[in-house]
Amino acid sequence: HIDLDFVEQGIAVHLIRLTASLQLQTTEGWTRKYKALVDTGNPISVIPNSVWSKGKINWILSHRSDLLGIGGGKFSGKLGEVTLVLVDKKTASPPIKAKALLLDDDSVPFLIGFEDIMTDIKLVCDYESKTSFFQIR
Repeated sequence: HIDLDFVEQGIAVHLIRLTASLQLQTTEGWTRKYKALVDTGNPISVIPNSVWSKGKINWILSHRSDLLGIGGGKFSGKLGEVTLVLVDKKTASPPIKAKALLLDDDSVPFLIGFEDIMTDIKLVCDYESKTSFFQIR
């Protein structure tokens, strides 16, 4: 996709979004597949309420924490640990335990941050060949 604000000024700038499909562990098994944005600038994952409320949560902090985004956007939630699997059309990763800010609402999309995911799994992104994937060792 092209950023339309720049196109109006005669400049073509591509909008590139890396996404991943994943499932969260529940007490009965796994949630349906969710799409999340891979956010290499975010220290931890951010999960909207409608997603994490279906999962099995290990609470790390009982109080709310705020996370500031680019442009001064602030969102609030509690720090917890979830277990997830990264999935594609054919396979699923081994279970991954990851710290995440579990939001009070759905004001921010599902974001995969660095801690516990990209710190332990290699992210490969090759724009020229239009491929990206997590390489699990």
